[in-house]
Amino acid sequence: MTYHFTFRGLARPLAGVCAAATLLIGATGASAATYRFATNVSDDSTAGQLIQEFADSVAEKTEGRVTFKLFNNGVLGDQPQYFQQIQKGVIDAGLLNSGTLENVLPTVGVLNLPYIVRDTAEYEMVMTSPEVQEELFKDAAEKNFAPLGFIASGFRSIYTTEPAESMADLKGRKLRSIASPTYTEMLRLFGAVPTPLSFGELYAGLQQGVVDGAEGGLGGLYVAKFGEVAKYALKTNQTRLSDFVVTSTKFREKVGAEDLEIVEAAFEEVSLKSIAFADNVEAEQLQKAVDEMGVTVVDVDIAPFIAAVEPMYTEAQSDPDKKSLIETIFAIEDRSF
Repeated sequence: MTYHFTFRGLARPLAGVCAAATLLIGATGASAATYRFATNVSDDSTAGQLIQEFADSVAEKTEGRVTFKLFNNGVLGDQPQYFQQIQKGVIDAGLLNSGTLENVLPTVGVLNLPYIVRDTAEYEMVMTSPEVQEELFKDAAEKNFAPLGFIASGFRSIYTTEPAESMADLKGRKLRSIASPTYTEMLRLFGAVPTPLSFGELYAGLQQGVVDGAEGGLGGLYVAKFGEVAKYALKTNQTRLSDFVVTSTKFREKVGAEDLEIVEAAFEEVSLKSIAFADNVEAEQLQKAVDEMGVTVVDVDIAPFIAAVEPMYTEAQSDPDKKSLIETIFAIEDRSF
């Protein structure tokens, strides 16, 4: 099959896949069908709202031929669980963050490197780069899935159940981490004890002392009500975890070429909109956590954090694929090692 990304400026086929197999997709959209779309986020989260907008747009533009039934809040399992079902074609599409994808496509770990992007402008340049996207997903077809596009999240920081004002205050604290080698190593270098925990278990984990805090978007303090038990936030902005929407290969076959083009175009609109949308929503949600939950936000000195993770870049450069992607990204950002 030949897959095409929907990122701006990128219309080249995914490398290494048999072009002749595109005949399986069909010339036109198939009859009306409902497709299963799995996420682990709430419907009022940034990603949840944008995915609903995408689903509504597709249903309208295909005149009901393609309808997505959304299964939010992890009702079909955590990301690694429903991703396996996407690869098997049991679930048609799903939301995967770059931490989850790193376990399948190690090169994606470059996006998780702390401070790989330093501001929103750099993030947009990187995420919409055809070269970056091709390097990220060149092996996706071999893993039985295809990328549809990205949904931006805000920058990620750290929140805790006890006061903290600097990196030194994190020493020895158990901080929830997503199940990503890059994220766990980052927290270790910050002096914390990385503790992988599913998102659905985080509130109870904070409440019961299983973890002393977490690494994540500060908007979650309000949306997921973490601010009820974690009253302290350090605005470190170390990473900007990206969500990606991927589809099964069977979905691309079933939906038909004409409707697939509509699906891709609709998601491209959502991808580009998501960047500013995420920034605005995160800021609004964090302010609500401050105003309504009494969360205290500290703008910390990030220089010690940046210095602490330098070994991660040294290690990444030992992998030729990761080194190539870092070089591509740094060239876009006009940076050097």
